[in-house]
Amino acid sequence: MIIILLSALFLNAPFAPSLLKKTSDTATVFQQKCVQILPMHSKSRDLLESLICGQNIKSPELKENLVKTSLIHVFIISGSHLILLDELLGLLGIPVFVRIVFLALYALIVGWQPPAVRALIALSLRSFLKNLNLKFPADLTVLIAGMFTLTLFPAWWDSTSLAMSWSAALALCWVPTLKVREKISGLLFSHLAVFIFMSVPLWGIGNLHPLSLIYNLFLGPVISFLLLPLAFISVLIHPLLPLLDEALLLFARILKLASEPIVMSRSTTPPLAYLWIWIFCWHIFFHFLRLHLYQGKDLSR
Repeated sequence: MIIILLSALFLNAPFAPSLLKKTSDTATVFQQKCVQILPMHSKSRDLLESLICGQNIKSPELKENLVKTSLIHVFIISGSHLILLDELLGLLGIPVFVRIVFLALYALIVGWQPPAVRALIALSLRSFLKNLNLKFPADLTVLIAGMFTLTLFPAWWDSTSLAMSWSAALALCWVPTLKVREKISGLLFSHLAVFIFMSVPLWGIGNLHPLSLIYNLFLGPVISFLLLPLAFISVLIHPLLPLLDEALLLFARILKLASEPIVMSRSTTPPLAYLWIWIFCWHIFFHFLRLHLYQGKDLSR
């Protein structure tokens, strides 16, 4: 609570606008360098620019199919990209401090976008709390990271992508809050929670179709755990580019088939203020849920 109150005091800090401008200008240079170093002979260079460098998706058909299947929030740069990179670097035995520095550079490379910055701050916060042997509830960690992001960059109160990223991160707090230990149940519960939590942020942007729950369950991991790692590795090891090209083409075909039964429903997107109300209402709900479930109980059991 002290951290949140301190964040509120500094929300209008005078350095915030200049900090955002400086980091955005630096990120533009880094992002251009990222695009330039991508292999020119790749058949899927446009997709690589989106997956690796955070550029807008150039293919109208691919973008429409991602929207129809509600996979757009997985494909574009989001917090999941940084989390996946952190896990890969962790498997390689890279020290935490080095990983954080690398992720900060990557956040610049992808344009210093709000979802990436929020995820960077969240990962840094978790590492900091772990070093201090402090155990914060998952939803409270998301809240502190989000508020600190807005402390540094208050202009992002107007960022829909930040609200979407925040909602997705909050959805993943259900499993640790309810202490679901069975992996399959946890996976199903997480995807159901993401579908519910993202229903408001994606209203009028994505397609809230029941099939999207199945697509996020089966195709979402393909993006996160196959295409994205393969893209990173292929940029470093060019002989793997043909394999990446074939994988991306196959994914595009599957995505097209999956999107055919879905008819896009056009609707007006809700005001951004509603998204923030939606997020903070869930935070309040999590708080009272934890009080109901665990107050007066030994959490170590």
